[in-house]
Amino acid sequence: MRSWRARNRLTLFCGLLLSLFTICPWPANGEICGPAIDIGNEISDFKKLENCTVVEGYLQILLIGGKNNNNQEVFRTLSFPKLTMITDYLLLFRVAGLDSLSTLFPNLTVIRGRNLFYNYALVIFEMNNLKDIGLYSLRNITRGAIRIEKNPELCYLDSVDWSLIMDADFNNFIAGNKKAKECGDVCPGIMEDKPLCIKTTFSDNSRDRCWTSNHCQKGKT
Repeated sequence: MRSWRARNRLTLFCGLLLSLFTICPWPANGEICGPAIDIGNEISDFKKLENCTVVEGYLQILLIGGKNNNNQEVFRTLSFPKLTMITDYLLLFRVAGLDSLSTLFPNLTVIRGRNLFYNYALVIFEMNNLKDIGLYSLRNITRGAIRIEKNPELCYLDSVDWSLIMDADFNNFIAGNKKAKECGDVCPGIMEDKPLCIKTTFSDNSRDRCWTSNHCQKGKT
């Protein structure tokens, strides 16, 4: 009996470890950067994120001007695939030429919200060129709400089920973005009449869930 209980405890422990490493990737071949990172004024500031797997603290990207076309060319190839976790919050504000985060942070999986920006773990504000959020690897916002406001070109908001990412979504604030009826969001496979994404009901809206036309939203683990 004692041996059976010990085996059960070992199995449960291994299961918990597996869940931990699935949701909270451990740094590998990278660095823990911090205590916080501010990227502003110049795109060259992004070099602070080179080789970062975890940002220990917040990540703020803000007030990057310049000609939109020039910035867009840079952002199309600028990528930090090693970054998987931010322990505090992610804030984006007035970054000219950035139209998606899908290339920039393709493997960002967890925003912990240990310390918040006025109760928010994810803030996207006055990003005039942003067309989709595109954080298709994001699986968990551990603490805090989201604020997505005054992004005139931003679509693929109704196609994201935030309840798959966070436990409480009633404090989220999403306003002043492009009207859903003007977006025409199309999830992968819809045009071929072969939907590829999960379908859920969120905020009385039942539909396929995706971040972009190329990336489905993943379900809960």
